[in-house]
Amino acid sequence: MKTTFIIALTTLLISSVRAQIPNAGFESWTTVGTYETPNQWGNMNPATAATGIFTTLKGNPGASGNYFIKLTTKDVGGTVTPGIIVSGLLNTTTWQPKSGFAYTDRAEKLTGKYQYMGYNNDVATISAWLTKWNTNLNKRDTIASLKNNTSGMVHVWTSFGIPFVYKSTENPDTAVIMISSSSVSPKKNSFIWVDDLSLDGLVTSIKTDDQVEKLEVFPSPAIKDVNVAFNSKNFFKAKLQILDVVGNVISNTAIDVQPGANLFKTDLSKLQAAAGMYFVCLRTPEVTLTRKFIISK
Repeated sequence: MKTTFIIALTTLLISSVRAQIPNAGFESWTTVGTYETPNQWGNMNPATAATGIFTTLKGNPGASGNYFIKLTTKDVGGTVTPGIIVSGLLNTTTWQPKSGFAYTDRAEKLTGKYQYMGYNNDVATISAWLTKWNTNLNKRDTIASLKNNTSGMVHVWTSFGIPFVYKSTENPDTAVIMISSSSVSPKKNSFIWVDDLSLDGLVTSIKTDDQVEKLEVFPSPAIKDVNVAFNSKNFFKAKLQILDVVGNVISNTAIDVQPGANLFKTDLSKLQAAAGMYFVCLRTPEVTLTRKFIISK
């Protein structure tokens, strides 16, 4: 599978009202010739229809509601092709997003329910981007992004919550969600089933009287402990959390932030955390900041 995830969104969607994910529960489908397609989600079915093989299918019953979406990697005319959906338009040649949907909030995380299994070390991927059109530079700026690879297998509906990592204090104008049944080396029969997607929580803009600057998490990969360092302008109380890839809080520490440089250390041996990707969330009275890191055993 192509590995370039820099998006050139060719269709700009702007709305003055707050929006959520279109057809987030995959309840709405349209019949197109010999196949069904989930409304408002780009997928690979139009490109594979001539072969009679479809990597995006409607499943029932859903985790809630009548339906869910089934993405399966299949051999399509000699090319192992993932099941891919994009909350907008999908380029079926490059397997990359072309557009998203209007969205103006600073979401904290993408949540939903899934089941999955990867064959021969394959993994499913869940990615999302919040972007804003830069009128001065005539290009899209990434406000926040997230990416998660599945691990092992899950055969019952399981909730997940993947935090966004923010790189800007601005509000986005567009959101893109992309889910694939495979990663960089697609393996036939790998699958992911998804239902009940939502953009949850709000990350507020950083205020100057409580500003956190230069937030860093190190080392990564971490083995014995992980350090969180940042600068602050003021005294305030905050929470320092570590989350796993499905959004479970595995460490929650109240901290007293001092003006100037701050450094906080978490002993990983007390968490009994398996190797993999995790997130550090710094929750202040005004803002939630997230950084990802790796635990290595």
